[in-house]
Amino acid sequence: MTKHYELLYLVSASYTEDELQPIKDKVKDLLKKFGGEVTTEDSLGKKKLAYPINKSFQGYYLIYEFDLDGSKLAELNKNLGMTNELLRHTIVNKNFETPSLAKLTEERAEKEEIQAAEEKKEENKKDKIKLEDLDQRLDEILDGNII
Repeated sequence: MTKHYELLYLVSASYTEDELQPIKDKVKDLLKKFGGEVTTEDSLGKKKLAYPINKSFQGYYLIYEFDLDGSKLAELNKNLGMTNELLRHTIVNKNFETPSLAKLTEERAEKEEIQAAEEKKEENKKDKIKLEDLDQRLDEILDGNII
């Protein structure tokens, strides 16, 4: 089953901006190799790392959002770990709601609400006793014709 994921990876700042593009292409090709479809690509730029990694004090933070079959995720993660240019990477499941999905969810909720209201209305009709039946029953009780 295809799920939506987000990949955040760090590339050492020892690479120049020009050298960064082939690394980005390599990661994107790796995603495509496993059947992933990149939906969003973003760069957070060059930032100072919280702690040195492989003697690097700064790195480029890059993000890809992609769709991938969950069964291929472990193998993709392993291959990313073996990519020498990446200092670190992490993949997280990203649940998101598109406007069309939100509308569909809202319509479904409205239908369920209407259905519940109709069921409650039918239940109330069953529970109500007609006034004439109540009067007749009361007369029987008062006359002593109760069986």
